[in-house]
Amino acid sequence: MPTSLTLKWRRALHRHGEDGSHQDQHFLALLLDAWSNRRPAGPFGFTVSVATGIGAGAASIALQMALRGPASAPFSLQIAVGATVGAIAMIATRQRFAAQKARQAATTALASSFLDASRDCVKLLDLQGHMLRINDYGATLMEATSPVQLAGADWLGFWKGDDNDAATAAFRSALNGTPASFRGVCTTTTGQPKWWDSQLIPVKDHAGKVVAVVCASLDITSQTQLLQQLRAKSELMSEMEAHVKLVFFSYSANFEYFHYITAGSSNVFGVEPDEFMRNPHVWRDMVVPEDRAALHAEMARIMAESSEGRAQYRIRKADGSVRWLRSTGYPVLDDKGNVLRIVGITEDVTIEQERVAELDRLAYTDSLTGLANRAALLREIASRCAAGQPFGLMFVDLDRFKVLNDTLGHLAADHLLRNVAGVIRRSLPGDAYVARLGGDEFAVLIRSVVDKAGLETQAKALLGGLSENRLQDSAGAFITASIGISIYPEHGSGHDALLSSADVAMYAAKKTGRNGYQFAGEEAARTIGDFELERDVPEALKTNQFFLHFQTIHEPHSLAVHSAEALIRWQHPRRGRISPGDFIPLLEETGFVEDVGVWVLDNALRQLAAWRQAGSMNLGVSVNVSARQLGSEQIVREVDRALKQYGIPPGKLEIELTETALMKNPKQAQKSIVELKRLGVRIAIDDFGTGYSSLMYLADFEPHTLKIDQHFTSKIEHDPTTQTIVEGVIGLAHKLGIQVIAEGVEEAAQLEILRRVNCDYVQGFLLSRPQPPEGLITPA
Repeated sequence: MPTSLTLKWRRALHRHGEDGSHQDQHFLALLLDAWSNRRPAGPFGFTVSVATGIGAGAASIALQMALRGPASAPFSLQIAVGATVGAIAMIATRQRFAAQKARQAATTALASSFLDASRDCVKLLDLQGHMLRINDYGATLMEATSPVQLAGADWLGFWKGDDNDAATAAFRSALNGTPASFRGVCTTTTGQPKWWDSQLIPVKDHAGKVVAVVCASLDITSQTQLLQQLRAKSELMSEMEAHVKLVFFSYSANFEYFHYITAGSSNVFGVEPDEFMRNPHVWRDMVVPEDRAALHAEMARIMAESSEGRAQYRIRKADGSVRWLRSTGYPVLDDKGNVLRIVGITEDVTIEQERVAELDRLAYTDSLTGLANRAALLREIASRCAAGQPFGLMFVDLDRFKVLNDTLGHLAADHLLRNVAGVIRRSLPGDAYVARLGGDEFAVLIRSVVDKAGLETQAKALLGGLSENRLQDSAGAFITASIGISIYPEHGSGHDALLSSADVAMYAAKKTGRNGYQFAGEEAARTIGDFELERDVPEALKTNQFFLHFQTIHEPHSLAVHSAEALIRWQHPRRGRISPGDFIPLLEETGFVEDVGVWVLDNALRQLAAWRQAGSMNLGVSVNVSARQLGSEQIVREVDRALKQYGIPPGKLEIELTETALMKNPKQAQKSIVELKRLGVRIAIDDFGTGYSSLMYLADFEPHTLKIDQHFTSKIEHDPTTQTIVEGVIGLAHKLGIQVIAEGVEEAAQLEILRRVNCDYVQGFLLSRPQPPEGLITPA
C-alpha cells in the first residue's frame, strides 16, 4: 500500500496543473518536506535538545517547590513530574530543531540542483552587482575553470559600451523590484565575445525588500551569428537583384510553372515576377524564332536526362531591343531520383557576346585586306571537312614580292596587296572563301568547283587577272603568282594535310618557273622539299631554330668522359624536328653550310667554356666541318677568332672531317689543315673506311684521330673479318701516332672487343645518346 507521503506526492502532482504558481509552491513544499523527513538532527541538535529537556525539568521542579503548600505532593513525585516535563521538552525541541535544519538543508540542496540543472548561465548577484554564486554550466559558458574563479567578480564589468548601459539599466530595474531583460555582447574570461539574452529577477525577503538579484543568461551566439549571416545574404541578394542582371528561379519539373522567381526578372526580361507567376510562358514568347528550337531541345534534354543544362539564346524585349541571355538549369532530385523542381539562373550576356563578336572579328580578319586570316581559314577548312563535302584549296604566293617590296616601299606594297585581294575576289566564283595567310600568301576555298579540270580553269583565270593588274603609280609594275592546288578528300582529311599539300604544290610551281600552278601529289612533294628548307634556313638562323645536342666520347676501360661531339639539330616551326640527313646535304648544296658552320662552332665553344667554368677543365669538344667550309680560307680565321673569344685552349677543339670532304679539293684541304694545326687544333678523319678512303690521306693530312665508322662497329661482334680489319686499322694508327675512336657502340660485347684490341676511345648509344648540354654528365 502507498505510504501517506506517496499519496501526498500524487495529490500534489494531480493538482499541479490546476492552480498555477500556488500549486508550484505546494509542490516545492512537499518536496522539501519529503527531503527533510529523511534527514536526522545530527549531534549538535541532539545536544541542544538534551539541554532544553534538562532545563525544562529543572524549571518544573523549581516551580513545584516554590508553590509547595500543606497539601503538596511528595518530593519523589515532584522529581518524576520534572523529569517527564524535561523529557517532553527535550523531544519537542529536538524534533523542531531537526525539522528546521533539514528544511534549510533541503532548500539549499534544491536551489543548487536547479542551478546546476539549468542550461542557462545563472548568477546570483548582490546589491552591488558582484557575483555571489554562478552555476557550473554558466562557468563553463564563461570559459572559467570553475565557479570559484568568478566568485565576487563585477558582473557589470563584463559589458562594454551600449551593452553596459543596457545591463546597468536592467540591474537597476531589478533592484527596484521589477524584473528586466536585455540582449547584448560580453566577453568570457578568455576574452571571447558572446551574445547573451539575459533576464534579471529580484530576490525579496519576507518584508518585500530586495536582497539579491538572479541573472539568467542564455547563450545565443550561434543563433545571432546565423541571423547575421542570413541577414547579410538577404541584403546581398537584394543588392544583386537590384543592380546585377541576374534572375534566380525555381521551375516546376516539367517547365510549366514557376515556384519562385527573383526581382531581377524586371532587369533581364523587362517583366515583373508577378507576371511570370501568372503567365509562366511569357518569356518563351520573347525568344527570337531562330533560337527557339535549340532552347526547347535543351529543356527537353534536361527533363529526359535529369541532368544539368545550359542554353544561350536571344530575346526581343518590349522596347524592340534584342538581348543575349544565358540560362542554366539544375534538377533537384528526391531520394528516388525523381525531379522535384528545376532551379537555376538566367543572366544577360549581351555585352559579353558583343565583345566575343568583336574579338572574333579581330581574331579572324586580316587587318590590311579585310580578308579572312589564317586562323579563320583553318576554322573554315575544319568546318567543311566535318561536313564531308568535296572542295578545292588554292595556295597563292606572289612571285618576286620581296623585290617589289624593297623597290616600291612598304606603303606601295601594302596597296598592291589590297589590290591583289580585290583581283582574287573578282576572278573566282562568288562562293570562293578568300584568306590572306600573311605576307604575300593567300588561300582560296572553292566548293562549287571540285574537279581538276574546273580548278585548272579557275587557276588560269586568277593568274590572268593578276597579270593584268598594274600599279597605277609605280611605273606599270605587274604581278604574277605561283599557285598550289589540293582537293578534299583526295589530298587530305584535315587542314594540316590539305595546306601542306597545297603549299608543296605551290613551291613546285615556283620551281618550274613561276607564274603557274601545280596540283598536289608525290611528284610535287619531291620537287620542292629541298626548296622549302632552303627558303627557311636564314629565318632558322635568325630565330634560333637550330640547336646543339652533344654525344660524349669515353675511355673504353674506365668509361670516363674524354670529350663531346657537337651535333646540330633543327626544330622547324611548322614541320617539327627535321633530320640532319635531310637538311645538311641541302646546306652543302646551297652554301648556307658556311654560315651554319660558324654558328655551330660558336655555340659549341661557348658551351665548352661553360663546362670549363663549372670545373670540367679536361673536357674537349668535336665539331664537324664540311667540304665547302674546308675549301674556304675563312675556316681558319673563324676557328682562331672563336678560340680567342671563348678562351678555349686550341688542343681542346677537334675538327672532324669526312673523307668525302678531303677528296673534294685535296690541295685546299691540306692547306687549311696545316693552318688549323698551326693554331694547335686537333684534326680527326670521320667515318674512316666508308668513303673513297685511301691510306694516302693518313700520310698527307697526318690527323690526330681516326673515327671508325659504325658500319664496322655493328659487325665486329659476329664477323671475324670485320674484327680483323678494325684491329688492323687500330694497330696501323697507333704505329703512326694516331688515336682511334670507334663510333656506333651499342652492345656491351662490342665494347669488350674494342677494349681487347686497344681502341683508344668509344662513342655510341650504349654509353650516351645525343642530348641537350644541360643533360650531359661531365667530370668535375
